[in-house]
Amino acid sequence: MTINYVRAVKDAMAEEMRLDDSIFIMGEDVETMGGVFGCTKGILAEFGHDRIRNTPISEAAFIGAGLGAALTGMRPVVEVQYVDFILCAMDQVINQIAKYRYASGGNAGVPLTIRAQQGSGRGNGVQHSQTSKRFSATCRG
Repeated sequence: MTINYVRAVKDAMAEEMRLDDSIFIMGEDVETMGGVFGCTKGILAEFGHDRIRNTPISEAAFIGAGLGAALTGMRPVVEVQYVDFILCAMDQVINQIAKYRYASGGNAGVPLTIRAQQGSGRGNGVQHSQTSKRFSATCRG
């Protein structure tokens, strides 16, 4: 069976959520619309509003909320609609999330996933089409 990228992402997130009750997804329009490309479409019925949460349009706020949730034992998946918008939250990403293990003397990590799409050629407009490989990073929880 061949599946597309969106389906693979959706299936992988749902599978992990079935295995771990601490995983939840938050982002703009992720509940019923399924996010900008439908990666969460239809999973609200299985996991409910406690684990699939819409956020306001404030990447700095909801990435920061993801950090807080991760530090309290949750495993958030934060969906940012377009990678361009991560720039609005670079303080949280660079100065908080990426440095937390070091700041805690190696005693704590941030089990947080930030998921975003990037790329040009779709005609999404000037703030929705940037491609930057420099945004790729791994934070270990």
